[in-house]
Amino acid sequence: MKNLKTILSLIIVGTCLLIAYLSYRYYAPPSRRQPYLMNKQKTDTLQIAYIGDSWAFMHKEHECRISQILKDKLRRPVKVHSYGICGATSKEIYEYIFDNSNFKNFLQKRAYTYCVISAGINDTYKKMSISYYQHSMDGIIQFFLSNKIRPIILEIPDYNTMKSFDRQKYSRKGLRFLSMLVNNTPIDCKQDFRDALDELISSRGYQHRISIVRYKSWNKDYLNDLNQKYLEDGMHLNNHGYAKLDSVIANVILALQITSVL
Repeated sequence: MKNLKTILSLIIVGTCLLIAYLSYRYYAPPSRRQPYLMNKQKTDTLQIAYIGDSWAFMHKEHECRISQILKDKLRRPVKVHSYGICGATSKEIYEYIFDNSNFKNFLQKRAYTYCVISAGINDTYKKMSISYYQHSMDGIIQFFLSNKIRPIILEIPDYNTMKSFDRQKYSRKGLRFLSMLVNNTPIDCKQDFRDALDELISSRGYQHRISIVRYKSWNKDYLNDLNQKYLEDGMHLNNHGYAKLDSVIANVILALQITSVL
């Protein structure tokens, strides 16, 4: 009986240690990597990357819109290339830049001038910590700045956090509750992450080196936008939503191009 109790105690302790280790690996920010060099061979075509999570993945069907707006205004060839991985957090996006061969090939294939970055939505969805998001975004920003590519970051949009939470299976909800407890992250944490991005930019002196697409520039009427710009899941954009967002992105790039010429 004594041996059995000892064995059970060891199993419990071992299980707790395993859970603690897995939790640490899951919630820990990424380790910083040394940026690799990307394609530098500039052409007459303005090359723009659009990377990140499912918003970038689904943008592939809409990427010609930004190109057309800029072509008409700049009178030069413009090409937008989208690559996203559904469900990816900011940490995973940063790690995919180095570890995912398809992602890496996408980045190295062309000489980009700008990179639109959709990252952090799944951080808010999965209730990761503010430090997790800030550290990951800092790594992503540093990677592109080191390659002289200007990051254009999408601020966390005003998607329906409650609906996206309620749609999850009970097992996933359990994990989200654990994440909220571990990371002190509420269900609706969107503004917390927006503030965290501003804090990162200010503390690192990125103000004049990156651009931010503020959510209120295209997503300011919450209830109306959910009906007009989002799919039924309340988390992803429909065609009208991408049209509004892409118009703002195009104007941001246009302003940067005009400023660089002056």
